[in-house]
Amino acid sequence: MKRVLKYVLLVVGSLLIVFAANFFIIKKLDQKALESIDNPPSATTTEKPYLVPSKFVDSSQFFVKIPLRNKDTLLAFCDTGGGISMLSPYKKKNPAIDPYIRMGVVKGIMPMDYAFFNEIVADEEFPVPNPVPNLILRNPFAMVTDPYFIIPRLSEDLQEKLDKVPEMDAFLGQGFFMGKSWTLDYPNQEVWVNTPLPLVDARKDQSNIQKLHFKKNDFGTSVYGHPRMQIEIDSTVLDVLFDTGASFVLSDDGKNYFNTSKNTMAGSFISATIFDGWRKKHPDWKYYPASDGEQGIIAVPKVRIGPYEVGPVLFSRRPDYVWSEIMIHTMDKVVQGAIGGTLLKHFKVTIDYNSELVKFEK
Repeated sequence: MKRVLKYVLLVVGSLLIVFAANFFIIKKLDQKALESIDNPPSATTTEKPYLVPSKFVDSSQFFVKIPLRNKDTLLAFCDTGGGISMLSPYKKKNPAIDPYIRMGVVKGIMPMDYAFFNEIVADEEFPVPNPVPNLILRNPFAMVTDPYFIIPRLSEDLQEKLDKVPEMDAFLGQGFFMGKSWTLDYPNQEVWVNTPLPLVDARKDQSNIQKLHFKKNDFGTSVYGHPRMQIEIDSTVLDVLFDTGASFVLSDDGKNYFNTSKNTMAGSFISATIFDGWRKKHPDWKYYPASDGEQGIIAVPKVRIGPYEVGPVLFSRRPDYVWSEIMIHTMDKVVQGAIGGTLLKHFKVTIDYNSELVKFEK
């Protein structure tokens, strides 16, 4: 019996050593890869402006329609403040996707299904979702560098998100936008790609164009695609994330306040400290308690961006640590909030990730 136990412990110990060695080898390779990234994500294959097939919801959030090779279409939610680009696990059995699913590894220990973009998407002009540099997918040790969609396993948390947005077949985060220039025309409900903002434009007219800021490595290359910009509220300039996907998850009270049966709606966020300061200083500003889940929502009468003032704009309260401890990992400095569709819906926005400029037009 002792010999058997000794043998079992020896086998388990050997497996743990192999497992640990694999983890640290991948970790070292990942770090080396990140340190050597000195080129920005590649732009789309065409340089001419391209009208991306899209669907707007309440004029304040948008999906793009991804054409598959079997003539089917995936409805993909677009979120500049989001993470990796992924397909819903419910779409794995689609005949245009299933034969092309591969298995990769993240961090050396996380198996992950994925599919190459060019193998499943029909339109060669459709914008390519670049892999986020900080998420390194390997197969098994070589980096996967061609554009791909992650296909996550169905978890309780993911199921809850899909239940809230049942029409979402795919999710396109920061990597979809990086390396490209976009025009997000909310009033006319159009999405264009390859609409650059040359640096000379900023020198001509500073009033409605401002500089974007990204977290970068030692080569000056953006490691993440979360843009920081500025707005002005109540005579205070605030650093915020440009976040097309910012959403409120409405409570029953929230649905009653906003007279809707929908589970979600476009939102903007602000830190708890600033939110509480507004409540104290401006008791006349409309307030909707426990309407975004357990968080309150406040209607800010006027928000200034460059020469424009728009409002009211709805902001939901978010704990300070969301910005100082979580979002700081993907941004160049601590921001105070995020602007989403409750503000962006007023504008035609051109955002250029290459020249790092954003332009607002009414």
